[in-house]
Amino acid sequence: MGAVLDGYTRDTPQVLQQNFPVFARARWAQDSSIRTNVIDFRCTIEIGGVTIHNGDLVFADMDGVLVIPREAAGECLEKALEKAAGEKLVRRAIEEGMSATEAFRKFGIL
Repeated sequence: MGAVLDGYTRDTPQVLQQNFPVFARARWAQDSSIRTNVIDFRCTIEIGGVTIHNGDLVFADMDGVLVIPREAAGECLEKALEKAAGEKLVRRAIEEGMSATEAFRKFGIL
């Protein structure tokens, strides 16, 4: 659970303490209570030119947000797990002294 906002957030320290991830365009210490109300939820929305439907997978971290349409989720997750497994092998090889280029070539990533 978390929130992706096409706008601003505030009270960041308190939000972080709640262990509820919030991803927003920026932070701004402006109260929104008199200008904000919930008009719908679990509906189709658009953020930054990307349409998001109820049931789509949304992944976010401090580097950005990724939306995977529900119908592509299985294939995307399978490919992501394959990539992560390969990257784990490469990291281990580098930690054991192999050069990055050599490791990527060995595991067919380059």
